Amino acid sequence: MAQEEHGAGGIADHLNYWSYKFDDSNPFMQIHLDTMLTTIIVAGLLVGFSIWLSRRLTDGAPSGAQNFMESVVGFVDDTVRDNFPVHNPFIAPLALTVFIFIFLMNCLDIFPAFLSGHIAHLFGLEHYRQVPTNDLNLPAAMAVSVFIMVLYYEFKLKPVHFCKELLLQPFASLLLDAKNPVVKLIGVLLIPLNLILKLVEELAKPLSLSFRLFGNMFAGEVIFLLIAFLLLGGGAVGMATGFFVGLGWSIFHMFIGLLQAFIFMILTVVYLSIAHQPAEH
Repeated sequence: MAQEEHGAGGIADHLNYWSYKFDDSNPFMQIHLDTMLTTIIVAGLLVGFSIWLSRRLTDGAPSGAQNFMESVVGFVDDTVRDNFPVHNPFIAPLALTVFIFIFLMNCLDIFPAFLSGHIAHLFGLEHYRQVPTNDLNLPAAMAVSVFIMVLYYEFKLKPVHFCKELLLQPFASLLLDAKNPVVKLIGVLLIPLNLILKLVEELAKPLSLSFRLFGNMFAGEVIFLLIAFLLLGGGAVGMATGFFVGLGWSIFHMFIGLLQAFIFMILTVVYLSIAHQPAEH
């Protein structure tokens, strides 16, 4: 009976957040404290490691952590150089930070599926989800930040061209260039439609960034939980099968986490590169 209760409610229970609710009747009026805490810890460790490494940099042939980080920095720098044709010293550090930060958070999924929940119970917490990228709020916040930077550079570098695209593309510009006044009137009437289409195109950028990362990491977590239930409730054969399946999935999921971090980084660079492209006349 205990096993049936565990199998019936365990996965659903694990997918709940440690949250602070401002209004119990409104699911949007809450803060996921586990996501915020884990994100702060990962960010703090990343900053601490950077400070530690900066004080131990040596000239000549590097070794250890410096050699590894120089390889990562070189890889990201080459990626940015290949996809970002103009010079902006802010882009490469941004891409490196996004890549490492997301990868570190994705790597937390390698720990046993119910470990964080059991540890949280020792401290009196009812729920705790250990991977921040499994929470849509964090990928969405990062994607919105990238979107705001894209809009900033669009307005800063080519404001007239961006406003023209926003209001006149793809239909109105063709009609407004016509000499027939009736056609010009149609072009003016099509401006709201152009605005809607352009807004949908722009909003698709943060949506694609956030949902791609969230969807892949959330699916990986659910599969981890299913494997954990196979380990706990299938007897000796089930435990052996679950162990090897879990080990194989862990290795594969590490690759998925690395791939998702790279995709988020490369799309960030590409979107910012589009914003930096000169206006066509």
